[in-house]
Amino acid sequence: MSALFTVHAFSNLPEYAPTRGGVYIVTDLTQDQVEKLKAREAEENPDRWLKVEEQ
Repeated sequence: MSALFTVHAFSNLPEYAPTRGGVYIVTDLTQDQVEKLKAREAEENPDRWLKVEEQ
């Protein structure tokens, strides 16, 4: 069975400051899904960064 990952997206925008930048959390992603999410976020939301943790 392949590893699953949890991704937490953060943003430096002022409206996210009270939550320390947390935008959303996605769980149970495969490595392929993580790579697609990284590519999409880099294109659509370059102000965000992703914390990826293996479950």
